[in-house]
Amino acid sequence: MKYLKLSTDGPNGSGKTCTMAQLAAGIAKDYCGAGAVHVYDSSDRWGAWKVHIFDTEKVPLVITVGNSLAALKQSMNDFLKAKGAVYVADDLTVPWSEGLSTFAYENGNLPFDRRAQLMNEWNRFVLPFQAGEFHAIACGRLGYWWENIEDPDTGEKKLVQGDSKFNAGGGQNFGFECVLEAEMRRRKRRIAGLLRGKTTMEYVCDVVKDADSIINNQQFVFKDFDKGYKQGDYKRVLDCFRPHIEFRAKLGQANRATSTSRDLIVSGKTDWARDQADRKGLIEELDNLLNQCFPGGEKRSKIDTMFRHLTLEYLNGFSSWSRMEDEIETNNLRRNVEIIKKMRARLQAGERITDQNSLVGMLHLSTEDVLHPGKNMTLVELLTSTSANNKNGKPQPVIAAQDAVAEEEIPF
Repeated sequence: MKYLKLSTDGPNGSGKTCTMAQLAAGIAKDYCGAGAVHVYDSSDRWGAWKVHIFDTEKVPLVITVGNSLAALKQSMNDFLKAKGAVYVADDLTVPWSEGLSTFAYENGNLPFDRRAQLMNEWNRFVLPFQAGEFHAIACGRLGYWWENIEDPDTGEKKLVQGDSKFNAGGGQNFGFECVLEAEMRRRKRRIAGLLRGKTTMEYVCDVVKDADSIINNQQFVFKDFDKGYKQGDYKRVLDCFRPHIEFRAKLGQANRATSTSRDLIVSGKTDWARDQADRKGLIEELDNLLNQCFPGGEKRSKIDTMFRHLTLEYLNGFSSWSRMEDEIETNNLRRNVEIIKKMRARLQAGERITDQNSLVGMLHLSTEDVLHPGKNMTLVELLTSTSANNKNGKPQPVIAAQDAVAEEEIPF
């Protein structure tokens, strides 16, 4: 089955708390075997309704009093652990306002990064409220959208009050988070006839949105108790919402995916961000290794710069550093680093690069050290062997040897 997810907003004194207390008690009694109702109470008013309504109906009521976002989250966590029947938050505007003031600087400024942190904490309450397998009701104060409208005659812009909204969640109307959205207001009615001049109070509930289109746009009117609350009085409220509740009970509970974007995070980064960080680190390491192999200096600066460029060309087919950053795959960058590490080890062992031919030979041997470790051929042995195999007796570049391993993959 699916569950009631209701938001109710309105000005102070519009009857939200009393009406929603009757609805919560009725749902618990008629649909949940008199299971416990948990309420987050930001104004410490539910103690009276516990005595009037819940004790009368013998429905357990657990109250968490607080005015902070932390207290709101605690009440939800306690409810989830206890596996209660109905959860009520009354009212959400208070912890939202407290969160705004807490995350803002002393001057009231709330920059984007701090607002993002606030929304992260807020959503830790919103998500279980929306998706939890329980009936949930939220009350809040009525707010309005405000818009800058241009006067067609003068061209001046004026701030105009727009449509109403549930005043919590910032730019996101909390009513959007619920399947059912209602607004409440209070009105006075004069009674004619013999009791002329007597005034009675009524509480009007307008259904602003029913995503299931069962009681959409309907209006309910509730009156004050004549002589206090009597057992079963909750039905006058519950009966209005009963068609929506029973329709949702017929709906199958959807298969909800348990994975979230948090599952994409690896050591605090998404896979893409992790790859970008790896690439940056590998490129910095490659630069440092090349500086160690070809340190430059006054006399060798031009030669070592040339050797650096030729080394990059050997490794990647071009000497452009920016092209390497953009085009070379991360795995190939890792291979480049391992090859230059082997070349550094050979240079530290006493082997020397004197010209382009010896550089290519060194790179070939360093690549072999990575691909086929254990051969241990020295640079002198390679150059001597290449020279001996040449009929003219002249040293030849070992490009053929380079080509033989260029396509081979290194497992990382």
